[in-house]
Amino acid sequence: LMEMSLSPTGWAVWLLLAFAASAQALVHPVRRGTLRHQPAMAAEEENEESKEILGAAALGAISAIAVTDEVGMGIITAAAFAYGATMANGAGKAARVGGRAVFKAYETGIDINEKYEVMEKTKGAVDNLLGGLPELSPKAAAKRKAVAQKQVAEAAAAAS
Repeated sequence: LMEMSLSPTGWAVWLLLAFAASAQALVHPVRRGTLRHQPAMAAEEENEESKEILGAAALGAISAIAVTDEVGMGIITAAAFAYGATMANGAGKAARVGGRAVFKAYETGIDINEKYEVMEKTKGAVDNLLGGLPELSPKAAAKRKAVAQKQVAEAAAAAS
């Protein structure tokens, strides 16, 4: 991620955006299909809404952490995006569309991993790569040198 931290002005802008999203939530009615206002909603529609909200939260967290390099700001922005995704206004629609895209990307990644075993192959490749690294460390080199010196000393003692 980027090595960048926000100035006090940058923090103020991020907080202002989070509060603006919260204020919009108070002004505009809650969008159709939220769990607390329509208990008779179909399970599939409820699942889609949950995916949109979860994806919006992930989008908020990832974008904030990428920009600020601060986990706390990622949590605040994730909450603002998730809450915004429940709104009936334009910002809510944008958050839902972004959330849908992020969740679709996540599901696609899971499908690709299941089909091609990407995680297992990557883990195996990393293990193979890192398996040879301990011999390259200074501590391992010193140990090898000490063992070699001990063998030479033993050989010299045996020869005399």
